[in-house]
Amino acid sequence: MEKIAVALEIGPSRRVFAQALDWIGWCRAGKDEMAALHQLVIAGPRYAPVASRAGLPFVIPPSFETFEVVERVPGTATTDFGAPAVPLASDAKPLTQADIERLIHLLTACWSTFDDVLHSISADLHDKKPDRGRSPNAMRLHLLQTDRMHLSAFGPAFRQPDLAHMAEQEAAVREQIIAALQALPRGEQFAPRRKSGFTWTPRFAARRSAWHALDHAWELQGRLGK
Repeated sequence: MEKIAVALEIGPSRRVFAQALDWIGWCRAGKDEMAALHQLVIAGPRYAPVASRAGLPFVIPPSFETFEVVERVPGTATTDFGAPAVPLASDAKPLTQADIERLIHLLTACWSTFDDVLHSISADLHDKKPDRGRSPNAMRLHLLQTDRMHLSAFGPAFRQPDLAHMAEQEAAVREQIIAALQALPRGEQFAPRRKSGFTWTPRFAARRSAWHALDHAWELQGRLGK
């Protein structure tokens, strides 16, 4: 079985995010490097339908030994809090047309996975808050807010959503992110852009949006016992 390239983002308190470089959204955290890699293995069967949805062949790794750690980066307090926070050195590399198409297919699959889980929940439960975490509707709003921040990686200024038009704005921000990815110059190095407290590159923005949608989709699935 071919090795799967993985990058590790290591927070100041040693919390680690393991991220499969060629499979955006497949990203799990642990208390140390080994724990994060084991969590990535555990998430493999859950990621397989996402890859299938994107039309990409995917083999579930049998163990963490399938992974090859190719990059380690120091994280921030945000890493320790529970979210990927910094771009990788590889995020600045030029993108080919095939790279961009792959990012778009996987990103769209991650968004759609969240949508499907959300819509599988009875409408009368969308505003029900669990003992811990957000209600489904609050989670949807949180994703919209964060994707507007991800969009700022490509230039547009961040704007708070209008709650009365959430569905339209959700569709619009996704269309804008995809359009921004499609408009990227091919074969050029990307200079990081500092906005909203993060340093962005297009690949990092896409990878973080994919992780965020999938992380919350799996959180909802966990509540539903799926």
